[in-house]
Formats: sequence, structure tokens, C-alpha cells
Amino acid sequence: MIYQYYEKMKDYNFSDNEILVFGCHELGKHHSGYAQIAFHHFSAELGQGEGRQGQSYGIPTIGSNGMILSILEIQNYIERFKVYAKNQTDLIFYMTEIGCGFANYKVEQIAPLFKHSPHNINFPSSFIPFLEDLTVFSIEDIEQVWRMDEMHIELPLDHNVIVRMKFNSLEPLRSQPNVWEKHSNTYHKTQYLKLNDRQFDQLHHLTEKFKKEEALLCAELF
Repeated sequence: MIYQYYEKMKDYNFSDNEILVFGCHELGKHHSGYAQIAFHHFSAELGQGEGRQGQSYGIPTIGSNGMILSILEIQNYIERFKVYAKNQTDLIFYMTEIGCGFANYKVEQIAPLFKHSPHNINFPSSFIPFLEDLTVFSIEDIEQVWRMDEMHIELPLDHNVIVRMKFNSLEPLRSQPNVWEKHSNTYHKTQYLKLNDRQFDQLHHLTEKFKKEEALLCAELF
């Protein structure tokens, strides 16, 4: 892993060297989404679209004519931001899912544009599958060794090594990112992996079966 990630935006009480990066209108009409948050909490300026504004940085995704910018146009703005971030080594940038709100792009379209970014940018965890080169792994007897709680699914990978996936039990597994974090007693650098597609589908059916059995058990108890 060469990129940094965050699960949720911590709060709006950023340190002096922390900068919110938001998608915006080229004319600086900060009226919705993170643009509005940047205006109210991070000193973004009405009338300024691209660039540093107080503790924020705008990357235009909406054109001056109110039309959604093309991926190529957004990429040009992103490349300029990368250069700025690389030259500001004392700053830490928190990227938001730019272009995925009003502009209606998907994360898988926007996230790859940030490959080869400098290390002082923290990305939302939704970017992981599209920034990282995920190593594919498989598990023997997966139906016997998988474990699940309210927040994670866990698999044994090797001796004293496990992989863990964040899991929302209210949603089907196959609708969630197939991204697993490797945990080891001896290797402390974060590494992300991907379960092979066949076994991921198998695990989906196992989790659905488990949830149905659990629901039936609860119904019998009450």
C-alpha cells in the first residue's frame, strides 16, 4: 500500500495543517454537498472554484455553464491538485468523493484518476479497490473456517496471519467491496487483498444462509 485512507471524516475541527479537498463549481458556487461544508467550516470562498481556499481546496466537477465536466476535464484539475499537494509537504489533505454527488459519477470512475498521488493525501476507504493493486487469494475449506461478527468477516490466511473484511450485515456481501485487510503478528504494514471471485460468491451464500438461520433462531426464542 502506498496510499493513506480514512473510514469516516473525523469531524470539522481540523488541525492547522489539514486541508479538506472538495468537488466544486468552476465559478465557486458552493451551495451543496462538501462545497457547502467547505464554505461554512473551512473558509472556502464564494466566487472561487479551483484551488486553495483557507483550509480547503476546490477541484471543479461542474463547469461555469452549470454542466457536468467530462472525466478528462476533471482529470486535468486533479493533475494540478497533485502537483500542488506534492509541493506542500507540510500539509495533510483529506480527499472527499469528488464528482460522486451532483456530478453523478461513480467512485470507480473518479478514484483511478488519483493514482500516483503524493503520500500526504488521505483518501476515503471507498477508493481502496480502485487505487490499490489487490493481490488475489483463496482459502481451503472456506465454508469451515470463515468467521463473522456484526462488523467483520475473518478468514485464516496462514500461520498467525488472518484477513479481515469490513462487513455491513444489513447488506448482501456481494454488494460490498471485496477488499480484505491482512493482519499479522510480525508484519505491521497495512496490505489489502482480494478474495477470488468464485469464493467471494460462495461466501456471499454462506453469509445469507447464516443470517436466515439466525433470524429463525431469534423468532423461536421470542
